[in-house]
Amino acid sequence: MNDLSVRPLSVSDDAIKGLMSDDAPSGLPLPTLATQLFESSPDCVKLLSSDGRVLSMNVNGQCAMEIDDFAAVAGATWKSFWPLEAQASIDAALAAAIGGGTGHFQAMCPTAKGTPKWWDVLVTVAANPFDGSRNLLVVSRDITASELAARELRAANERLAEVFRQAPAFMCVLRGPDHVFDMVNDRYLQLVGNRDLVGRPVRAALPEVGGQGFFELLDAVYRSGEPFVGHDMPVMLQRQPGTPLEQCFIDIVHSALRDADGRITGVLVHGVDQTHRRLAEMALYQSRERFEKIVSQAATGVVEMDMAGRITFANRRYYDMLGYAGDELIGATAADVTAPDSLQATLDAVSRLMADGEGFVIDKHYLRKDGSLMPATSSVNALRGPAGEFQGLVAIVLDTTASERADRDLRASEDRYRTLFDSMDQGFCVIEMIADDTGRPVDYRFVEMNRMFEQHTGLANATGRTAKELVPTLDDFWVDTYGRVALTGVAARFENEAPALGRWFDVYATPFDAPGSRRVGLLFTDITARKAANQRLRRLAADLSEADRRKTEFLATLAHELRNPLAPIRSGLAVMRMGGDRVVPKVREVMERQVEHMVHLIDDLLDIARISGGKLELRKGRADLRKVLSSAVETSQPSIEAGRHVLAVDMAEEAMFADVDAVRIAQVVSNLLNNAAKYTPPGGLIRLAMDREGGEAVISVTDTGVGIPAESIGGVFDMFSQVSRHLDLAQGGLGIGLSLVRRLVEMHGGQVTARSDGIDAGSHFTVRLPLLDAAAAVDTARAEAGERPAGAAALPMPGLNVLVVDDNVDAAQTLAMILELGGHATRVAHNGVEAMAAVREFTPHVAFLDIGMPEMNGYETALAMRQLPGLRGVRLVALTGWGTETDRNRSTEAGFDEHLTKPVQAADVQAILAGIDAGA
Repeated sequence: MNDLSVRPLSVSDDAIKGLMSDDAPSGLPLPTLATQLFESSPDCVKLLSSDGRVLSMNVNGQCAMEIDDFAAVAGATWKSFWPLEAQASIDAALAAAIGGGTGHFQAMCPTAKGTPKWWDVLVTVAANPFDGSRNLLVVSRDITASELAARELRAANERLAEVFRQAPAFMCVLRGPDHVFDMVNDRYLQLVGNRDLVGRPVRAALPEVGGQGFFELLDAVYRSGEPFVGHDMPVMLQRQPGTPLEQCFIDIVHSALRDADGRITGVLVHGVDQTHRRLAEMALYQSRERFEKIVSQAATGVVEMDMAGRITFANRRYYDMLGYAGDELIGATAADVTAPDSLQATLDAVSRLMADGEGFVIDKHYLRKDGSLMPATSSVNALRGPAGEFQGLVAIVLDTTASERADRDLRASEDRYRTLFDSMDQGFCVIEMIADDTGRPVDYRFVEMNRMFEQHTGLANATGRTAKELVPTLDDFWVDTYGRVALTGVAARFENEAPALGRWFDVYATPFDAPGSRRVGLLFTDITARKAANQRLRRLAADLSEADRRKTEFLATLAHELRNPLAPIRSGLAVMRMGGDRVVPKVREVMERQVEHMVHLIDDLLDIARISGGKLELRKGRADLRKVLSSAVETSQPSIEAGRHVLAVDMAEEAMFADVDAVRIAQVVSNLLNNAAKYTPPGGLIRLAMDREGGEAVISVTDTGVGIPAESIGGVFDMFSQVSRHLDLAQGGLGIGLSLVRRLVEMHGGQVTARSDGIDAGSHFTVRLPLLDAAAAVDTARAEAGERPAGAAALPMPGLNVLVVDDNVDAAQTLAMILELGGHATRVAHNGVEAMAAVREFTPHVAFLDIGMPEMNGYETALAMRQLPGLRGVRLVALTGWGTETDRNRSTEAGFDEHLTKPVQAADVQAILAGIDAGA
């Protein structure tokens, strides 16, 4: 079985490419025997992946499934080919196979061309001995012929059973030596009074037949196997419960029934009730007294009347039905026993009988002796003499109390059904499919529906109208689906949208009425609101996931942004401790810049926290926005100059006064300018403009930077939002600056918008603030942060050539100063290109490379250095603010020997250098 993983001629995937490739285990012959068995099997043999997808199928299987191109089904889920009713069996079979057993089921699955076929399916695990992989082997045997034969046999049996049931002769099948009733037809039940016979021995079911010789005849036939034939055999039977025995005359045949081995298993009894013929004969030849005795035992009431309408004879059944005894009714008239509501119709019918001699049947109410009414059907005919003269009439009266009770029960049941039908919360309707000349369903008509139908569909007055008459744009799915239910007789449950109605429905469609009927019952619910709620929940979950992602990214970015200024501060403290007063001024400038950067980051964080908590208070005053913008330009000038950008300022000459917090509006403009400087390549153009439009000041900041993708423009002001994490920009950012801009502007009653034509097309930010007619400027100064002391750093071992590469000038210089004070020779570069130029004239023992650098990042620089023959032994150390396991793995893949997270500890540097020195 394992060898079935070899690719047969018709395989479409790489399910077994391991055994057929050049990398297959040497010395192992191809499993040609398994291949031949796979292809030559008359069954449909498939190889499935462990998740149930089709990997291969033998040619006979493709023929059986009418698949012209295996590639069309390769890789598809095997379960998807089966109808809905087979899904549970498939799941059970797959589970059994995966669990180590053998799955087995039988079900119908149409071929690729729609031909219905029945299959006997076995599912087992097929393990590949070479790589240990486990697939699933499915062997499907076409049992369509046997299934159709079985169905035909069942149909034939049903036809025979129907013939048996409706045969004009009475028939029954008795099983075993006790003659237990196995089958009984209607005529037999009529013969014995419609008793409950099946499953009961004949002696218990018909006790009155005992002593009449019939049981002994059955015993003899069962013992000997010889048939018995009897004619006009008298038998006493109780035709109705509680009534006397009646004599019947029957022609009867007893025949032995045998099994396949010839053993007698029962007796077939069939015959004809000849009682009526026999009674007729007796009526011809026997006296009136004999006739009356026979009639008296009839199961129905019999009454004779003379020409004057007086009762001259009534049988016992008639007396019993009306509650009289003896001869109390002799001489009474028809009017005496007829209820008032039926009297006139009875008299009119009798008059017509006397006039034209034609008998009649009438449903009427009789009046019992106790005054109660009895429903009955009377069949009335004329009595005539030898010459055909009218002598009176005879009526056969059938008590219909039971049938009327059954009718009432049926009507009550229908009323309950209608009540349930109309009280359901779900919509329900019965439709009748409409087909074209080819028999293809093209529409359907609404036959009936409950009161909730209109509420769930919005369709009014639908009874008798077609679906496409009510909804002309209704898609074909509904007609096709319901037509399939009507044609196949297989119910369907599904959820689907009806765009023409603007609704979603959960529908259960089932065949309605008798087999072959074109009617389908639909139980359905409008689930539009549920679908919308689910969509809202999914959208909310996505929003929460996005917020969580942004928060996680923000925390990682915050750690990175705080480590960057800490690196030169820590290094500067070490330089001051080692170099004394001569280095203090230079180091102090570095530390002041970095502390100011940290303070700016922390201030932004505090501002966001205050705004989110509703605790930020604006110190509004009347201010000239020109002066506010000038203050913002002054604040952002270092960032602009560091990027070697050109700043163009265009402001109106007239004063623009607004009621604002000047410090916060300056912060808004400064953040926009810093953002432009950060995301604009060196040497770019930044334009700051302010103008008046109506009662608003319009402040715009435009740059020639990297731009904003169209898909990101909508979220550019969201908290923690950054367009991307660019290593080649290296300025980082917390993703809160623009969010702070929007919140501060909105707190001033203004609005801010962003626009960009796309990547590398620059950005344009516009702030609108309400103006006052006149204002006084208010200047606010911000406090500067003080310095914090730092601990001492240990010096590394002297004597090495060290290359320091970092686009953060302060960080590179302070690390180089520490190394030089330790006795090492250093070279400093601020990007990868400079570093590659430096190593051509300065061969380092160790190189400290920052990861996020312009032009060439640290990874690219490390890979380039490893390619130079003289630098293959250099020890590479990654310096970065990113310190996750993923970042460390990426450093190793790029060729780094060490990974240090900023701010770098001097002891870590010393340990690395000491190891190099010791191994030199």
